[in-house]
Amino acid sequence: MMRRGMVPQALQGAGQRDRNKQSWGRLATLLLASTILAGGLPGGAGLSVAVAQQTAQTAPMRFAIPAQPLGAAIDAFIRTTGWQIGYAPQLARTITTRAVNGTMTPAEALQAMLAGSAIRIRITGPSSAALVDPSEAAGGTDASGATLLDRVAVEGNTANRLAATSSSAGTKTDTPIREVPQSVSVVTRKELDQRQVTDLNDAVAYTPGVRMVDYTSNQGLPLLYMRGFFAESQRSYYRDGLRSGYNPYDLTIEPYGLEQISVLKGPASGLYGDALPGGLIDMRTKRPTEEAFREVQLEYGSFDEKQAAVDFGGPLTQDGTVLYRFTGLKRDADTQVDHSPNDALYLAPAITWTPDDATSLTVLAQYQDLTRSGAEQSLPIANSVYSTGVTIPSDFYMGAPGLSDWNSKSTSIGYEFEHQFDNGWTLRNNLRYTHSKLDFTSAFIWTWPIAVVDDHYVDIGVQKRPRTSDSVVADLNVSGEVETGPLTHELLFGLNYGYSNIRETRTNSTNANHLDIYNPDYDFAYTFGGAWSDSKDLVSQYGLYAQDQVKWENWILTLNGRYDWADMTTYQYAGTASKTDQDAHAFTGRVGLGYSFDNGVVPYASYSTSFEPVSGTDFGGNPFKPTTGTQYEVGVKYQPEGWNGLLSLAWYDLTQQNVTTSDPNNSGYSVQQGEVRSRGLELEAKGEIADGWSFVASYAYTDAEVTKDNANSSGISQVGTQMKAVPYNTASLWLNYAFETSRLEGLSIGAGLRRVGSSYTAMDTGTGQQVKIPGYTLLDAAISYDFGKANPDWKGLTLALSGTNLTDERYFTPGFYSNSVLDGKRRTVKATLAYRW
Repeated sequence: MMRRGMVPQALQGAGQRDRNKQSWGRLATLLLASTILAGGLPGGAGLSVAVAQQTAQTAPMRFAIPAQPLGAAIDAFIRTTGWQIGYAPQLARTITTRAVNGTMTPAEALQAMLAGSAIRIRITGPSSAALVDPSEAAGGTDASGATLLDRVAVEGNTANRLAATSSSAGTKTDTPIREVPQSVSVVTRKELDQRQVTDLNDAVAYTPGVRMVDYTSNQGLPLLYMRGFFAESQRSYYRDGLRSGYNPYDLTIEPYGLEQISVLKGPASGLYGDALPGGLIDMRTKRPTEEAFREVQLEYGSFDEKQAAVDFGGPLTQDGTVLYRFTGLKRDADTQVDHSPNDALYLAPAITWTPDDATSLTVLAQYQDLTRSGAEQSLPIANSVYSTGVTIPSDFYMGAPGLSDWNSKSTSIGYEFEHQFDNGWTLRNNLRYTHSKLDFTSAFIWTWPIAVVDDHYVDIGVQKRPRTSDSVVADLNVSGEVETGPLTHELLFGLNYGYSNIRETRTNSTNANHLDIYNPDYDFAYTFGGAWSDSKDLVSQYGLYAQDQVKWENWILTLNGRYDWADMTTYQYAGTASKTDQDAHAFTGRVGLGYSFDNGVVPYASYSTSFEPVSGTDFGGNPFKPTTGTQYEVGVKYQPEGWNGLLSLAWYDLTQQNVTTSDPNNSGYSVQQGEVRSRGLELEAKGEIADGWSFVASYAYTDAEVTKDNANSSGISQVGTQMKAVPYNTASLWLNYAFETSRLEGLSIGAGLRRVGSSYTAMDTGTGQQVKIPGYTLLDAAISYDFGKANPDWKGLTLALSGTNLTDERYFTPGFYSNSVLDGKRRTVKATLAYRW
C-alpha cells in the first residue's frame, strides 16, 4: 500500500509521456504558480463551499472528462494537464468522479471532478497534487506546508456548460443524469444566456415532451402540458427542490433569477408527493458565490419593453465564511395586446454561511410585484383561426382598462441547511414560507358559447376575485453510502411537509360592455352584486420517503417509495355557510434498472407511479379518491467520453386512472371510472460539436387520448378523442457558433426553429366534435458580442440582440373552452447591454 501523497509509478509514467504535449501549459503553470486561487469553480453556479485562501493556480485550459471511476478519470486528467497525481489504491475502488466540462484551471477541474465526495486535494507543487483520504484533516495546510483544498459538495458547475451532467431532480441526490432511470432535461444558465431567454415558456421551448402555452395574458404561472397532461396547480412547479406553493395565481417565474431548470418527465410522486403524471419542473435560483462579481443589464425591446437588472455576489467576510448574492430586476413593458402591461419588480437576496467545511446554511428570500392584464382573451374559433369574415385583431383588448388587471405581491423567505457528518452521511433541511396578496379582476366574453355578436361586437363581463394566501413547504432528509458485500447503496430517507391557507372571494358584474372589435369604447361603468363565493381552503400534507440507489459493477438499481397523507378543508361563507373535509392518502414509488457501459452508454427501464388529490364528491356524498398514474419507460442515455454533451432517447406508456366521468345512473354527478393514456417517444441531444459550435435538438411524439369514459346526458363519450392542446409531433433545433479566433472573436451567433404540430380543442359535449387547430413553425435568433475581446479596456461589456417568432407568424393554441383558442406571441425583438466586473 503506497503512502498517501506519493505518486504511483504508473501515473508518473503517464504524466511523463504527455509532458512534451503540455510544454506551453507547464510554462504558464510556472509563471502563475504564485497566483491566489480565490475559490472553487468558475461562475459560482450552485456553489456552497469553503476553499482555502492560499491555493496554487495555473493557467485555465479546456476539459472534457466524463463521469467515471476515479482511476480512469485521473488518467484522463493527466493526459489533459501533464500534472502528477498521487492517491491511495483503495480510493480507486470506491470513488466515481463527476464529469468535468469547460474551461478552468487544473485545480478547479480536480475540485469539480471530486465534488460530492469526502476526498481532499493536497496541492504539492505547481503541477502536482495528492488526493487525501477522508480521514485526513480538512482545509488549511499539512505538516509539509502543502495546501489542502476543502471537500466540495455542489450540484455541478453548469455556469459554463451547455449540457449539464448531473441534477438533483429525480433522485434528490446529486446523481449523474445518465444514471437516473427516467427522462431528465436540464436547461443550464449558459443555454438561457445563449438564447437570451426572458420567460419560462421560452426557457423550455426546446425541451421535448413539454408544451407551454404562449398565452400573452396569462395570469400567474404558465399553462403547462407534460407528456399530454395539463397542470392545473403548482404541483408541477418546484423551486429549489421544494414545491413552489399552492396558489397558481400568486407568482410567475423570472428566468434572470435562475441558475438552471430541470425538467423531470413522468410520474414523480415516489419522491415529491402529489404530482402531475406527466412530470414536474424544478428551478434552481441563483446562489451566493465565492468569487466577487457584479453585473448590470439594460434592456429595450418590442412593445416598449424597458428593463434594468443587477446581479451581485461574493464574500462578505475576509475568511470567506459568509457569502452573498443579490439579484434584482425592474421591468416596465406593454404587450401585443392593448392595455395589457407586463410590469415586474423582482428582488432576490441570498446569504450563505459556512462555519466549517462540513456545514452550510443558505438563506434565500424573494419579493415580486407583478402587474398584467386580467382579460382572459379567449377568442372564438370562428373569428380567429377559421375566420371567414370578422377576425378579431391580435391587439384587441377584451377587458376594461384600469379595472380588469392582475396584480400580485408575493414575499418568500426560506433556508437550505446542510451538514456532512464524519461518517460520510449528510443531513439536508430546506424550508420556505410564502405570503401573497392578489388583486385580480378578470374579464371574459359574456355570451355562451363565446361568440362575436351583432356582426362585430363582443359582450365583455368582469369578475372581481381578490385572493390572499400563506404557505409553508419543508423537506428534511439524510443520505449516505453503505456497502453490503459487493453492493454499494446510496441511501436516502426523508420527511416532507406542506401547508397552505388561501382565502378568496368572487363577485360578478351584473352587466356587460358591448365592445366594437374594430373601434372599442371602454368608457363603460360596471355594477356588481354580492359575492357569490367567499371561501377559505386549508391544506396540510405530510410525506415519508426512502430511496436506495444500488450499484454492482456496471449495474444501477434505483428503488424509492413514499407514503403521503393530505387533509383538505374548504369553508364557504357566501350564502349558506358550509364546511367540507376531505383527506387523501397514497403510496407511490419507482423501480428502475440501468447498465452503465464504459463508453458512456446507459440503457435503462423503469416503472413509476403518481397520485393527485381530487376535490368533490359523488352522488352518495363520498369524497373522490386521488387519481393515480402508472408509467413504463425504457430508454438510453449517452454521454460520450471527451465531449461536452448528452444524448437521450425514451419511450413511455403512461396511464392515469380514477378520472372523473359522468355518472350513468345519476344525472349531473360524476364517478371515477374514466381513464387517460399517453404513449410517446422523446429524443434530445445537446452539447458542443466542434470548437465554438453548440446545439440543442429535440423531437417528441405524443399520443394522448381518452381510453375510458361514460357517455354524458347527450349520449356522447370521449373515448378515442385526443387530449386538448396536445400535438402528436413537436421538434426543435438550435445552433450556435461562438467565434474563438480571428478578428471576430467575442461574436456569438445562434438561430433556432421550433415546430409544433396540429392539435385539437376540447370536445364539444353537445356535438361530440373536436376542432383541429393548425400547427406552426417559429424562427428564433440571437447574436451577442463581447467587446473585451477587441479591447481590454472594455472587458466585461457585452451587447446582445435576440428575437422570437421573427417571421411574425400568427398562431393559436386550443383555449379553455371547446370553441375557443388563445393567441400566440407575435414577433418580439430586444437588445440587452450588460457590463460585468
